[in-house]
Amino acid sequence: MIAIELDTEGNGHIQLPTGTRRITADSLSEARSQVITILTNHAQTNGRILNASVTTATEGTVILEVQPNGTINELDAPPQEEPIMHRAEEAPATHSNVDTAPQTVAATPPRPSAPPPQAASVMPSHEPAEEPLQETVFQAPAAHSPSSGLILGDGSPVGTGARAVEAPIGRSFVKEAKDVPAEGFRGVVYKATGGLLNTGPSRREIHRRELHGRVAKPISGTRNIVYMCLKGGISKTSTTSGVGLTLAEYRPDSVLAIDTNPDAGDLADRLLGHDQVESTSPRTITDLVSALDANQIDNLTDLNRYTQTSGRLHFIAGEQDPDVSESLTADQYHAVRDTVDRFYPITLTDCGTGVTHPAMKGILERADQIVVASGWAVTGAKRAQRTLTWLHEAHDGAYKSLAENAIVVLTDTGATSKDVDRDAIIETLQHLCRDVHIVPFDAEIGKGDLISLDELRPATRQAFLEIGASIVDAL
Repeated sequence: MIAIELDTEGNGHIQLPTGTRRITADSLSEARSQVITILTNHAQTNGRILNASVTTATEGTVILEVQPNGTINELDAPPQEEPIMHRAEEAPATHSNVDTAPQTVAATPPRPSAPPPQAASVMPSHEPAEEPLQETVFQAPAAHSPSSGLILGDGSPVGTGARAVEAPIGRSFVKEAKDVPAEGFRGVVYKATGGLLNTGPSRREIHRRELHGRVAKPISGTRNIVYMCLKGGISKTSTTSGVGLTLAEYRPDSVLAIDTNPDAGDLADRLLGHDQVESTSPRTITDLVSALDANQIDNLTDLNRYTQTSGRLHFIAGEQDPDVSESLTADQYHAVRDTVDRFYPITLTDCGTGVTHPAMKGILERADQIVVASGWAVTGAKRAQRTLTWLHEAHDGAYKSLAENAIVVLTDTGATSKDVDRDAIIETLQHLCRDVHIVPFDAEIGKGDLISLDELRPATRQAFLEIGASIVDAL
């Protein structure tokens, strides 16, 4: 059993078989995310299920089961091995000889054979249960003055021989409804019994509801999240799609994704499907720029002619002709942002692999949050490191705050060698950004076509939800 202890400030340690690692974070939520990342990585590296106990001052101890495929389950009780061993140790005491009997008796006092006399005389069997209760509440003690009684608010006595009883002021007469589980085994039991058996939601469900609340947190003004990396083919667009669909699903306002990749970006393929894109040829960001130059966008209806939808997520397709897409300038991107910001509080910008193409300067100037997408392969991890280093140092540190507040998303493609030191990758990137998240392997993402939240594995949806919550926390 791996032991983890965290304080309310987000600091603590994790005791791994390979040694003790310190956990340092800005909050308990961020520390929990780091712990999950370390446990998942350790289970994947060793190829076996791990059990861990996470102890915090606010939540007590939670038992987790971490599987190599990235699935994490919360256990209601520790693994069975410990109780079995405990019973084996107690077994000799049950059949112990005379010498050990006094110890057994001392450890377990005998149960009384009959209730105490006063307990038996509280409520005789021939009297109604209400009479003793009535005497206890309203009958005045013998030494009480005969003239005393219960007094109403206007000062008039209710009667003599009764003592005054003070009722709590403002107390509700309706019992507070117990929280109802909506998922998992507890939800099944609740529905199967028609609500008669309500064990309440599990810690995992409570945590998921907390994530939903964080993702839906209101924001003021407009925000732009930029997805970038100095390497292609490492799940940058799939991360944009997955997180964008998640934000749109749980936020009350509208979310828009923009494909600015100059190398024939495939955001539309991931959100509509390649076949539909080929058959409909949706309007692109280049068409929107032309409409803006001609002053043809006056309202949301005009803008909607250049947007598509996938679920609740709106998006603008990227230009498929590289010669045309390379011509997108910083000023044109500013014009697009000025227009969409009138109608969309949150915008996701899917960038290309380069940082020198004309629009990139304008994109970073209008960025509020950076998400660096990468994978576990050594080349991808090094490119993510180079991207963050560049953000720290470029233009005399103009983007340093963006780099320090950035989020790194590592997507498991299922083809990474076991020789790769994942812990080293995480530790290296954590020194350059605010948070590191892991998206487990999912065949739906790996196929390179349409992404639908309903088709993703629960662990993948959970990862996108964690990322979305972490992003909104920083907005």
